[in-house]
Amino acid sequence: MERKQASIITETILIFVGLLFLFPILYLIQMSFKHPGIFYKPFVLPDRLYLDYYSKAVNAKFFISLANSVFVTVGGLGLTILLASMAGYTLARRQGKLFHIVFLLFMTGMIIPTVGSLIPLFKLVNSLHLGNTRTILVILYTAGHIPMATFLYSAFTKSIPRELEESAGMDGCGSFKMYWTIIFPLLLPATGTFILTNVFGIWNDFVTPLIFLNSSEKMTLMPMIVQFMFNQQSVNYGPVFALCVLAMVPLLVLFVFTQRYMLKGLVVGSVKG
Repeated sequence: MERKQASIITETILIFVGLLFLFPILYLIQMSFKHPGIFYKPFVLPDRLYLDYYSKAVNAKFFISLANSVFVTVGGLGLTILLASMAGYTLARRQGKLFHIVFLLFMTGMIIPTVGSLIPLFKLVNSLHLGNTRTILVILYTAGHIPMATFLYSAFTKSIPRELEESAGMDGCGSFKMYWTIIFPLLLPATGTFILTNVFGIWNDFVTPLIFLNSSEKMTLMPMIVQFMFNQQSVNYGPVFALCVLAMVPLLVLFVFTQRYMLKGLVVGSVKG
């Protein structure tokens, strides 16, 4: 009986904490539908769906910035998954001091602060004439996430039985074909985990695009929202709230389709990594 009561208390506390985290999102959504007459009355719910804010948001180059955010996010995550999965698989399967040193070199990338490297990165990008391009954002995001992704894939690869590779090798399967047809599909939980734990950082990144881009046609969503807010003659928070809601929708859709892989990837990788 005491255990049941303790469980009920714990669940109640967790529900309350969850509602606290959910409240800002609900507040953001309902504010984006409130007409100007009740906009600054936070405790008054909208009596109808006021869509004028969304029409203004769409006209503020939203779809251009959305396409830019999708490009750099998919490009950065995709290139990282491609390179880190192969590196993690190789480092997990190969034995020897050299591969151990290489693995440690990969791990050192996890302790380098991003902010501390912005100045040398900015000088390097300018010297290579890659400034004000979306490609440089893809390269920077890939380089920044490879260490963590390699560690994750290496830990997860160790949970895959070697017998699968031995059987494939006996059937004449080459190393490259073996990896892409057998190993990589089994790394899907690790891939889902990596995407969910890093897509928010890339999608919501404000500093990196602001430093390396200076064209509004190439700007991603977060800097565009801030620039839109400050470019208005008088600050109208309605379209800003609408822009934030629209920018949030793709991440919610992604979470719905990939969240089931996250816990599985973390648990398997931690148990046998």
